[in-house]
Amino acid sequence: MKKFKMLFGLLLGTMILASCSSDLLNTNVDDPMTRGILSTDDFGQTMILGAHKCNDIVKLQDAVDYGISNFEVDIHVSRESGTPVLMIGHELETSTGQTFEEYMDDLLVMKPDFNFLWLDFKDLSTDENEAIIRETLYRLDSKYNIKQRVLVESRYITHLTSFANDGWHVSFYSTWSSLVGKTEQEQKEICDGWLKSMQENNVDGISFDSDVYQAMKTNFENAQVNNRPVRQYSWNYRIYYNEPDIYEKIKKYSHLTVLIIGFPNEKIPKLIMDVQFADKGIATNMNEEISSLPVVEGTTNAIETRWNSLYEKYEAVFDGSNFFYIPYSKEDAIGKAMKGMFSMEILFSPDGGVNPFSSMESGGLGYEITSGSQLAFYYRANNKWVLPNNNFQTPIQLGKDIYYHAVVTYDKTTFRMYINGTKVKEVKVSGTFNFPKKDQAPDYLLGIGGDYRDTATPSIQNPFIGKIVYAKLYKGVLSNSDITN
Repeated sequence: MKKFKMLFGLLLGTMILASCSSDLLNTNVDDPMTRGILSTDDFGQTMILGAHKCNDIVKLQDAVDYGISNFEVDIHVSRESGTPVLMIGHELETSTGQTFEEYMDDLLVMKPDFNFLWLDFKDLSTDENEAIIRETLYRLDSKYNIKQRVLVESRYITHLTSFANDGWHVSFYSTWSSLVGKTEQEQKEICDGWLKSMQENNVDGISFDSDVYQAMKTNFENAQVNNRPVRQYSWNYRIYYNEPDIYEKIKKYSHLTVLIIGFPNEKIPKLIMDVQFADKGIATNMNEEISSLPVVEGTTNAIETRWNSLYEKYEAVFDGSNFFYIPYSKEDAIGKAMKGMFSMEILFSPDGGVNPFSSMESGGLGYEITSGSQLAFYYRANNKWVLPNNNFQTPIQLGKDIYYHAVVTYDKTTFRMYINGTKVKEVKVSGTFNFPKKDQAPDYLLGIGGDYRDTATPSIQNPFIGKIVYAKLYKGVLSNSDITN
């Protein structure tokens, strides 16, 4: 029985779980192990745990910062420019715009001692593509010594043979779903066919969804390809690195060579912006005071704050002449939330105006009160406003001293809008987020009580009129119970 040391890739010492009460894995301190560069003798002796689909360079950096040393990435051959080149992404439509070589350059800067990288080649399907991939891999190996640290995976098994013969780790991406619903004998016949093809092509690895791990274990645990044990590679996207019971969940996969799981569990909400108000016109974000526009001499545009006895908090009273704002960038916590999974929450009483909580200068996202007294949520992706459309807005009353608790969540496939704890709208949306315009402004601004203009010094547009008790942004998705409570 293979010794079970889970290669979480977490850094020991100060990072390890004595101090990881919330952000790191809640497991026994003796469980995680670190590893240096793999050697041929080491590979396959211990299960490697890696992060799934680290295509986006921001996600890769997050995984490295978390302490992970093992990653999976999708790669396709692009001929868009006329010259074939390996690009990061599942296909052209989901390409990150980064070449594979650029990605590797970045990875080796971030994590020069990375442990393992699973390369999912989507179109290693022709002799021409095989030649391009071989040439690129050998160039990278001469530069970074990666041969023993990567896995070459493809569903086209005959194009893996040359890599296997040259000593690269390879895996045949099986049609694993054909095992579902079959009898044990039928599963054996399918697996025997795969094994025969693997032996003919000298491919000693097979990859599959963990849904069929038991059938694969039964049929391949003692199988061999040319006197080498078959190595099993699997994925389970329903398990995440930051789950408190992860150890129990992955124990049954200890026979695998590599298991890739979700990172981060973006659905677990993390509060990254929390605007609250205090006496004398003060607003804070995460307990740090934030700015409004300077008071213009001779005008009354300081923002009033007053105690709200119903909610036992201070609220800000906006008259349309001023707003609070928070600078952010594409790469800080606010920017990363906006382009990923997020939740935006506001408790407010509208009297009029337009944008109570937004960052929408020719792009971005945020709440808007329409001319028809609807509360809408805007979101720009793929260079167009994919929201609100006619379905993602709901009626509200203005000037009635009515308070609305509004929450919008997005899990990268579905937007949901909640009003006072009740889900009122749901719509499917996907695409690459477009940040607002920032040609003159030094920073993007997220406005509370209005939106910002792209100007050298902060200025307001589409101001809100009414009261706001708080405004919050989360990286991740608030659950129904979170919202109800």
